[in-house]
Amino acid sequence: MQTNPFKPTAGKTPPTIIGREDVLEEFSEGLTNGPGAPGRLMRIAGVRGTGKTVLLDECSRLAQSRGWTVIKEVATEGLCQRILEQLQPKFQAKHARFEPTVAGISIGSIDIERIGPSLRDAMRQTISKNENGLLITLDEVQDAELDEVRTLSIAIQQVIGEDLDIAFVFAGLPSMIESIINGKTLTFLRRALPFDLKAVAVTEVSYSLEETIEASGMELQPGIAGQLAEATQGYPFMIQLVGYYAWQLARRAHTPIIGEEEAERGIATARERFCAMVIEPALQRIPPTCIAYLLSMASLGQTSSTSMVADALNKTPQQVSSVRSRLLRESIIEAPSYGKVSFAIPYMRDYLYEHKAELEAEL
Repeated sequence: MQTNPFKPTAGKTPPTIIGREDVLEEFSEGLTNGPGAPGRLMRIAGVRGTGKTVLLDECSRLAQSRGWTVIKEVATEGLCQRILEQLQPKFQAKHARFEPTVAGISIGSIDIERIGPSLRDAMRQTISKNENGLLITLDEVQDAELDEVRTLSIAIQQVIGEDLDIAFVFAGLPSMIESIINGKTLTFLRRALPFDLKAVAVTEVSYSLEETIEASGMELQPGIAGQLAEATQGYPFMIQLVGYYAWQLARRAHTPIIGEEEAERGIATARERFCAMVIEPALQRIPPTCIAYLLSMASLGQTSSTSMVADALNKTPQQVSSVRSRLLRESIIEAPSYGKVSFAIPYMRDYLYEHKAELEAEL
């Protein structure tokens, strides 16, 4: 029985990874070329839906195929202790947790201060014991506590300095990842090889969709691959959604050919799912002032001038600069050029336009 080859689940590795070959090639070469190779210290930035988590997982797979130990983490509270406990399963939390003895010092800050040396030693021991390398991947780095990232990066830097086989790849939203690496004493992370994930070329998407669908036993009517590719706007998550629903609709119709009807209905369903899974969660993270700014942008076009957006809000650009900065940090908008703003997430403008009345009612 044929199975749907597309995997539109957040973080799930798709059948083929397109448009990201340079990242994986650099990482693979880094593993081959030994300590000091640029590909062993990388940062991956991109807006939601561009495939950051998928790339981290693929790097993990490449390292594991060479016998490396892999630690995959998300940047939430307790990050360093979780890594330490994975490196040393017998590690007891009491080794790092102490009651505060100085007024004003949090338990968390004391934890981090004590964990650092143990973390470094555990990395050394793991590499020595396994006689292979150690890869640590860190996702959603923008959500991390700066002290935790600092402690982890110092430990990794010390192990790198000893010419041991260690690699560190971290990912997050573009503007927020910049604020992390520019933090105090994090010069080491600024030297990480940067990759900024952009939309994949539509022609490349079209070819990949056609190849993947035909390999699964389905066919495409002439021109349909291009139609599906255009609808994805080159965003990896949307590629999986569009491919999945077009393929599934053909299966339900008991036809081996994806035609116009399956394509149109598949694209419509994919857009609905993309809004529910990417756009709506992004909007829920921001305050009403940001929603108002986005609605003003939507009324002006995909790209607009900051002064025109401010005028639409009856404000000066200076009065809404903090709102603009927040949206840039959240990677909901981007600044393509001086004095300009545009939507960073596919279909965001369409969503805002279609839901304008209900969004304005909540302001």
